[in-house]
Amino acid sequence: MTDFGTRDYYVGAMKGVILSINPNVSLVDITHDIEPQNITSAAFVLSACYRDFPPAIFVCVVDPGVGSERRAIVVESNDHKFVGPDNGLFSFILGPNVRVIAIENDQFFRKPVSSTFHGRDIFAPVAAHLSRGIDVHELGPETTDAVMLPNIRPKRTDENTLEGLVIHIDHFGNIVTNITAEIAGDAFQLEIGGHLISDRREFYAGAKPGQPFAIAGSAGFIEISINGGSAAEKLGVRTGTPVIARL
Repeated sequence: MTDFGTRDYYVGAMKGVILSINPNVSLVDITHDIEPQNITSAAFVLSACYRDFPPAIFVCVVDPGVGSERRAIVVESNDHKFVGPDNGLFSFILGPNVRVIAIENDQFFRKPVSSTFHGRDIFAPVAAHLSRGIDVHELGPETTDAVMLPNIRPKRTDENTLEGLVIHIDHFGNIVTNITAEIAGDAFQLEIGGHLISDRREFYAGAKPGQPFAIAGSAGFIEISINGGSAAEKLGVRTGTPVIARL
């Protein structure tokens, strides 16, 4: 999963490096159309789909800090491993019973290492070596201070109010909030961008065209949608826009 798009050589180069180290792997593209440098959106997309995979290694590159002092890490959660930059990309993965390894052993890097393409030179080869069975501790020391995105989870300000934010805008213009359907319950109103959303629907076609409504999305988060249109365009919001839920 990257924000590289597919018109350039970047994705192909990463796949070539992986296959050069382990030609027997199965490569699956989640997406390469993450909005450029949008770490929050990438964190959501990863969280929404990784549980659908059998044991796998996820190579995730949305990395505006490439070449800087930000660390490269491997996150181990159950039977999955996640390889990428330590910039909050794995915020929804981090939690109890998760191990984080700082990648420091350059024995497993492609040489020379470009300061602008760690996807090819660090993350891809490390993932390939993991697929061949190396122990994560060969890569570097365990750490407990992986970066978490600020406000990635909603904050309860009182018994009936949650303060959240928009974490993703999908291809259809649906607005994904970080407020889960489980927390929101059956009765709530949303305030976003000066708009009040009080209509709740179970499926898209159940709403009148052009009328914004709330719906529980397939990833378990509350979304704001419009039947046949883009809620993001109509309401003028983007990733990071505050959302308030009145319960």
